[in-house]
Amino acid sequence: MQFKKSLFLAAALVSTVLADVTEITSSLNATITSTTSVSVASGCTLTSYTATAQSELDDLASCDAIKGDLTIGGDIATASISNIKAIYGDLTVYNATSLTSLTADSITTITGTLSLVDLTILSTASFAELSSVGAVYFVTLPALSSISLTTGITDAESIYISDTYLSSLDGFDATNVETFNINNNKNLDTIESSIETISSALDISYNSEDVDVKFDDLIWANNITFRDIASVSLSNLTTVNASLGFISSVMESIKVNSVETIGGTLTIENNEKLTELDFSKLTSIAGGFVIVNNTDLDTIDGFDDLETVGGAVEFEGSFSNASLPALKTVRGGFIVETDGDLDCTEFNDLDSDGVIEGDKYVCSAASSSTSTTGTATSGASTSTGSSSDSSSSSSSSSSTAAAAGNSAVASLSIFGTFVAIALSLL
Repeated sequence: MQFKKSLFLAAALVSTVLADVTEITSSLNATITSTTSVSVASGCTLTSYTATAQSELDDLASCDAIKGDLTIGGDIATASISNIKAIYGDLTVYNATSLTSLTADSITTITGTLSLVDLTILSTASFAELSSVGAVYFVTLPALSSISLTTGITDAESIYISDTYLSSLDGFDATNVETFNINNNKNLDTIESSIETISSALDISYNSEDVDVKFDDLIWANNITFRDIASVSLSNLTTVNASLGFISSVMESIKVNSVETIGGTLTIENNEKLTELDFSKLTSIAGGFVIVNNTDLDTIDGFDDLETVGGAVEFEGSFSNASLPALKTVRGGFIVETDGDLDCTEFNDLDSDGVIEGDKYVCSAASSSTSTTGTATSGASTSTGSSSDSSSSSSSSSSTAAAAGNSAVASLSIFGTFVAIALSLL
């Protein structure tokens, strides 16, 4: 049931984003008269134009700019757009299964969406002068090994790149975007970006298993999900408005030592080689705080300034040490379960001092367990030498809060996959 809910939420997110892109494109096209730098000559205003042969593209060569949507498809083998400097609309290259190369080196501006979709043998693409585009969608381009962006895209609302053979993302130089989603690019072993703000979502998932991720200019973002990565650097990240997740990756350390606030859930889950955490400036997490199933993580620390958790805390694994020395408020429950020889004294003191406001507290280790159920003021508690009693305690609103946080991150982590599927059906 929870999985179905996650799928529903992810599908809803896809619909919302596609609607947002339509709105962005409409808004950009509505302001053409005030932003146009290249005039549109008579005969170059097109509601839509579809080219299935090079000769049909050559018919547009007299236009410095076109107003309308340009689509390339059919059996065309090579495509070259010459002379055109601006497209006030969308440029779509779709399902041209014989296309091996695409050149559009004169284009500087595309106000709508640049879409390359279902081009199974396209190996090279060149947009040497392109600097401004409404949105970028590159989906199902399994042979695309290089793309030339000599000038570099410095202005883009959203960037989605999925299922390509690219080994780098050189030329994607926008500093402020709504969405940056890079997924299922199995040859991509480095993702480095100069992006400073991301107002909707950053999602890096299922690329090369050795992919190194660097967003050292990123200051704030809304949602962030990293899945299946080898390393991550976020040296200037100070604020995450919603949730932050590190999931199913092989990185040995997670150091996000500039982040101060997380507005949703922090999830660190299924990272089998993880041994070190550093969130030394983090003071508050508005949602849940989840660290589970990180096989090699023996010590949960690196949260020296964390004072407030707005949801539930859930730690599970084989760790022997855990400490939250500055913690003052946990508004949800608090569940710690480990196979290691953890001393629960610190967390027991948090419970007895009323720091844990939720109605469930469990600290279960190899040699002892402590649990409290009921309201924070009831004082009803039990201490036993067996973890089975605490693990069989009835579920509560606090544990539900933790599950809700996990559901939200799960939905975000499959967001990129749904986008790819949705676009492939366009």
